[in-house]
Amino acid sequence: MPPLLLLHGSGMNEMSLIPFADAVAPQRPYMALRGGVEWEDGFAFFRRNPDRSLDHADLDKQTERLCRFIETAMERQLLARPPVLLGFSNGAIMAASLLRHMSKIASAAILLRPLSPAPDADLPLLTALPTLIISGEYDQRRKPGDADLVSQQFTKAGADVSDHKLPIGHDLHPDEPKIVRDWLIRKGL
Repeated sequence: MPPLLLLHGSGMNEMSLIPFADAVAPQRPYMALRGGVEWEDGFAFFRRNPDRSLDHADLDKQTERLCRFIETAMERQLLARPPVLLGFSNGAIMAASLLRHMSKIASAAILLRPLSPAPDADLPLLTALPTLIISGEYDQRRKPGDADLVSQQFTKAGADVSDHKLPIGHDLHPDEPKIVRDWLIRKGL
C-alpha cells in the first residue's frame, strides 16, 4: 500500500494532519511534512500575496524544491513507492502543483479544499490517476467553482476524479476520514 504524504494547510505544521491520517488508515505508513514558509502562527508550503492570491513565483520555486525532496526520499527508500498526496488547503494547492510539475510523483491525490495552482494551464497527462477532491459548500476561503475548476483540469488530464461537496466551510469535517478511507478501499489503494 502506498504511504500517505501529508501536506498541511497555511498556519499549520507537520503534526496537523496526523490525527486525520490515523482516522483514515491507522496502519498505513505516512510521512508528514512541514511547509518551509513561516506563516501566521505556523507554516505554509508557499507564500501568498498580501491580498491572499497565490504568489506563483514562490509556488513554482517551492514546488521544485519539494519535487526534489520527494524524488530523493523515494531513491533512499524513505518512501518505498510513490505516495498518495494528501493535501489540505495550502497543501492541496501544493499537491496539485507537484502533479503539474512532475506527474509521476504520486500514486494518487487527495485534495481537501483545493484551489488550482495554475487556472489557465493544462495539467500534464495524469492517465487514470486516482484523485479525490473534497470541497466545502460554505467555504469562505474559496470562490464558488474553485474546486470544480480543479476537477475539470484533472479530468481533462485523464485522471480518475471523484468529487465530494460537503455542507461545510473550510475546516475539516468529522465525516471526511470515512469518505477518504472508503475511497482508498474502492480504488484499491
